[in-house]
Amino acid sequence: MQPSNHVVRQALRSDVGTVARVLAEAFDADPMMRFVVPSTRYRERLTALFAFEALLSPHGSWVAVADGEIAGAALWGLPGARPPGFWPTLRYSRYLLRAFGTGLPAALRSFRVIEDAHPPSPPHWYLQTLGVARPGRGVGGALLRDGLARADAQGLPAYLESSAPGNVAIYERYGFRPAGEIVLPGGPTLTAMWREPVRGGQ
Repeated sequence: MQPSNHVVRQALRSDVGTVARVLAEAFDADPMMRFVVPSTRYRERLTALFAFEALLSPHGSWVAVADGEIAGAALWGLPGARPPGFWPTLRYSRYLLRAFGTGLPAALRSFRVIEDAHPPSPPHWYLQTLGVARPGRGVGGALLRDGLARADAQGLPAYLESSAPGNVAIYERYGFRPAGEIVLPGGPTLTAMWREPVRGGQ
């Protein structure tokens, strides 16, 4: 069932709480999240993690609003954007501590493995996270098409990692191709995916 009306727009600071809750719902069963986030108070921890990510990517966050409510969100790493740096990370570090507690060092090791596999060039759009509260309504596709249209307009490729094997075929329909595997020690294997820009837009 498609939503009767939806629009994709850039997220506002006031959307962070809702974005975090929607993404936590979407990633409840995600293999990577189940591996890195402690199981006690899992949903609460996952919500804190996505709040941290959204707060550190204010210019790369988009939401899909369906029937007046935020139904999905996409967090993009924009080409040329500088890492958030020490002070912004410190400012929101309480969310990381809330998410991982004493498991933070182990989680950071897993994130470092993923970061080390990230291609440094050429400049590209990086889909960090995309999730919808209730799949099957076309919201995820709208978010993905919107971001890829922006990348295409700049003539730039796009990159992502998929930790859910079933999503690989979905991303392939949007032009992504598998570009290797990222094995988390003791954890799941992620599929790195790359998409060349579509000339002239989609």
